[in-house]
Amino acid sequence: MLSVILIILVVLILIVLGTVWGCARIAKKALHPAAKRKPLDVWPDQYKLPFENVYFKTEDGVQIKGWFIPNPSSDKTIILMHGWGMNRGDVFKNTYFLHDLGYNLMYFDFRALGESGGTVSSIGYLEVKDLQAAIQFLKDTRPFACEKIGLYGLSMGGMVAICEAAQNPEIKCVVAEASYYSFRRVVSRWAWVHNKVPYFPLMPIVLHYMRRNLAANPERYSPKYNIPKIAPRPVFIIHGRYDNLVPAAQAKMLFKCAGEPKEIWLVPGAKHNKCAEVGGYEYKQRLADFYKKYL
Repeated sequence: MLSVILIILVVLILIVLGTVWGCARIAKKALHPAAKRKPLDVWPDQYKLPFENVYFKTEDGVQIKGWFIPNPSSDKTIILMHGWGMNRGDVFKNTYFLHDLGYNLMYFDFRALGESGGTVSSIGYLEVKDLQAAIQFLKDTRPFACEKIGLYGLSMGGMVAICEAAQNPEIKCVVAEASYYSFRRVVSRWAWVHNKVPYFPLMPIVLHYMRRNLAANPERYSPKYNIPKIAPRPVFIIHGRYDNLVPAAQAKMLFKCAGEPKEIWLVPGAKHNKCAEVGGYEYKQRLADFYKKYL
């Protein structure tokens, strides 16, 4: 009887250890997306746009690489940011048309993605430092283009745009597309969609490992806490009605938290990061109208 109990205990211990190891592995996969670092396949000169390759470092020493697309007659710049597992080219191909409307455009790769340095992607928390470095770089090297700064962020980039605008009054307006509502929710959803990990009892362990690796609690920087601080500057929330990673209900909650002026557009038939593709001409028109009105 004793030997049976010991065998059961050993099996239980192995299951627990295996579960903990699996959770740590999932956390590492999210924070160290080496497999997601894909090469650029889109460049501004393919669209006959003048551009400058730019490089700058964050306050914690990560080298960031990007493009500055000048519009010499304009003192208005839109900084455009991609999502997790993407690079600047993925955002560029759907937004470069804004240059012809009279704006300077700046694109860059977040740390650990695209051509930028670093190995850790925090899904938003550390990436705010990347945006802050981009803004400082513009102010130091191209002050003529910084009279008015607008932000555009896709998915993780939307979170970064919201977080920075909440603390930086120099930001005039924000477009947040497919942004998540909270760090806990998006990581939990990602783990379920990609690894079928149930929230209970495993996700608290995954989130613990992520906090431990980052030496911070990213949940505190979630958009739901920051978007109310942007008002009275305007926010435009764009979201796919059929977003499979960040449900549209989260966009509605985020919109409810935002102060006036604010706008929301739930794109019919669009999944995660597919609003531009599905929205087509209307997508471009709504973006153009928002920046024309507020920037």
